[in-house]
Amino acid sequence: MATSIGPMADGNMCIVDEHAERLWLPQRHVPAVKAMLARHRIANSQLTIADLKRFVAGADVFSKQSDGSTVASQYGKLGISLRCANTDRVNGWAEILHRLGDPGNGVAPRLFIHERCARLVECLPSLQHDPNRPEDVLKVDVDEDGVGGDDAADCFRYLVATKSRAISQRKLRGL
Repeated sequence: MATSIGPMADGNMCIVDEHAERLWLPQRHVPAVKAMLARHRIANSQLTIADLKRFVAGADVFSKQSDGSTVASQYGKLGISLRCANTDRVNGWAEILHRLGDPGNGVAPRLFIHERCARLVECLPSLQHDPNRPEDVLKVDVDEDGVGGDDAADCFRYLVATKSRAISQRKLRGL
């Protein structure tokens, strides 16, 4: 899980924190996410779930379980309303590349990752192009001990690729 403060008014997106644990239930994740958010301050107050524009997750958390519930509904009961992420891999990675810019050629980055995001920072350089689909990244699963894999990168891609549902209304003049 990544926490983003952005996109900001200047179009930049800053990834400032992450939370990832294996084999935890939502009842354990939610307090950990709240504690992670509380480490951050906006306008001299602690950041809360209500301050975030969206929480996105892969489609699997919306699949019905045998009792008819979903993992997403379990999070919802605990105060985190999830919505389905844009999981389009090719366009998601393209958006990340676009936001990373090309500083060597005068294209400033608009995506920044804090060093606190250790899993993501460790994962990104190890990503490889998929030889069967070069515009995509090769999928890598964690090992038996939960080490490695590209879960942090997928979470990052979900966050960057999923646009806000906010609708802005502006009054036009001079037409």
